[in-house]
Amino acid sequence: MEKAFFTVTIMICLSSSATYSQNGSNEFKDGMKIKLDSSGKKYINFITYATFWARISNANPGTAINGVKKTRWTDFSIRQFRLITYSQLNKHYLILADIGIDNQSFSTGGSAGGGNTGNGSSTFAGTLGKKPALYIHDLWNEYMVLPDVDETTGKPRKLSLYVGTGLHYWIGISRMTTSSSSTYLALDVPLFNWPLTDYSDQFARQLGIYFKGNAGPVAYRWAINKPFTVLSPNTVFNKSTADSSYAVDNNTKGNLSTTGYVAWQLFEKESHLLPYTTGTYVGTKKVFNIGMGYYFTKNGTATSSSTAPNASLIRHNILLWSTDCFVDIPFGGVKNWAFTGYSVFYKYDFGPKYLRYESNINANVGPAPGYTGPISQAGFGNLAPVTGSGNTLFTQIGMLLPKQHFTQIRFQPFGELALQKFERYENSRFHYWSIGGNIYLDGHHSRLTFKYQTRPIVENNSQQSSKGTFILATQVNL
Repeated sequence: MEKAFFTVTIMICLSSSATYSQNGSNEFKDGMKIKLDSSGKKYINFITYATFWARISNANPGTAINGVKKTRWTDFSIRQFRLITYSQLNKHYLILADIGIDNQSFSTGGSAGGGNTGNGSSTFAGTLGKKPALYIHDLWNEYMVLPDVDETTGKPRKLSLYVGTGLHYWIGISRMTTSSSSTYLALDVPLFNWPLTDYSDQFARQLGIYFKGNAGPVAYRWAINKPFTVLSPNTVFNKSTADSSYAVDNNTKGNLSTTGYVAWQLFEKESHLLPYTTGTYVGTKKVFNIGMGYYFTKNGTATSSSTAPNASLIRHNILLWSTDCFVDIPFGGVKNWAFTGYSVFYKYDFGPKYLRYESNINANVGPAPGYTGPISQAGFGNLAPVTGSGNTLFTQIGMLLPKQHFTQIRFQPFGELALQKFERYENSRFHYWSIGGNIYLDGHHSRLTFKYQTRPIVENNSQQSSKGTFILATQVNL
């Protein structure tokens, strides 16, 4: 049944996307842009895209979905939808707004409090996945202080500076922390690139003031922000104790955060009009960047000072940093091969033994009735240890195969590997990998991606085994 399901899905995706590629990208070569004067310098620009997933997931041991025991489940989901608009009526200032939804599945992602028409609650007083909330991802104003190009000579300046204010994505820690979800190399991101997501930030954004520009070959961004309030109580992880020695998110002190990232651009310079970094240029740009970034906030997490019920809290700083390298090199002349590679090392300190279990689009999961076997310490469904105090090394590579004269379709196999150590698990080593490929029917305008990825199953504070998920995704980007 599942094989037939995916066979039909692939046929539908190929036929529908191919139709789009014959009629689409030539119409949108300059984007959906409304010019407000003859020069085109005054404009309103629109970007929209949607990503659809079909999956077969092997469940963590002892999982129930909607109260029914499952070792595997199959689902459809809307991974993301975006509608972005940005405009300039004067070259000295810009406004950008980004709205969308994320992670709607058959049993998660519905609007909170929706009763029988939305997400009633985990007790099934509703349909759980219906009517997802449309919310603001980005909203900022930006002002030009020193332009990239000299207004008199028309030549690039050695130093440029733009200042912006609002709910923004101009942040550190790494290139992948501000990745564009419409140009991923490998379907999606590994989540630890967004270490604060939906805790002290709003889907990787915070409210504040940012500074960006170029200094010679170096692109830079730096921001001072106000983290969103998180008041998590200390959680009891250990049996038979009221104390937790593990840091949790609790920023009642209300300190500001600072964050930044710099990239030395050895070959072509990338655009910094928008913050969204490209995962692969599909053979259209020669890029080699080396970068470093950080995030810091004082007293961002807390632990309990003793086992007493009303014990005072001990505060801990959050200090996160990374170093990374991105390369995207076309070669082979008219055949237009291209190699894409990205590697990043993260050093995270959230306080003692801090750890988050995360996943992309988990189902409405819980413990299976009557199950008595081992379970993953990460939890049920597709949860795994993702972000915590410790170290992560991540690498992904892709190879764009050569053009064929009889078709515009391009193929790009890719692979990923992540190695992690968490303080919580006494530096036990964890790993996961993925393999897959992109089928570009019209570049990033119309794409089909397939991927098999693994995740660790945690028992006795170490990785005892792995479970896998197969994903088929379609994306149209205008």
